Amino acid sequence: MTLYDKYFLFTTITIVLTRVLVYVINRPSPSIKNFRTHHWMFGLFFTLLLFCIANFYTNIYLLSISTGVFLDEIGFILIRGKTHEDNYSPKSFMILLFFILLLFIFRRTIVDFYL
Repeated sequence: MTLYDKYFLFTTITIVLTRVLVYVINRPSPSIKNFRTHHWMFGLFFTLLLFCIANFYTNIYLLSISTGVFLDEIGFILIRGKTHEDNYSPKSFMILLFFILLLFIFRRTIVDFYL
């Protein structure tokens, strides 16, 4: 299995696990001074951080996990969801599937850019 395929596989597994965990553990995310955090924010932060430190340290598995945590809520972000139900709406799922397809198509480009 190539590194590109591992990146795609681990990202997809992370998305599925995150979806299941968020569905099963239906609790509001923590707030910091009336600002509600979401797990996509942590995923985006760590993805960007990993790209910033790529000259010093690379780990494709950490990149996969952070990307997966971010992409899990991409539909929720784009439809400007407000509730737990919005995150699991058909529209949100269709957007997520579209981005998974894009991830598959551009997996080689992403990994080559990262490394």
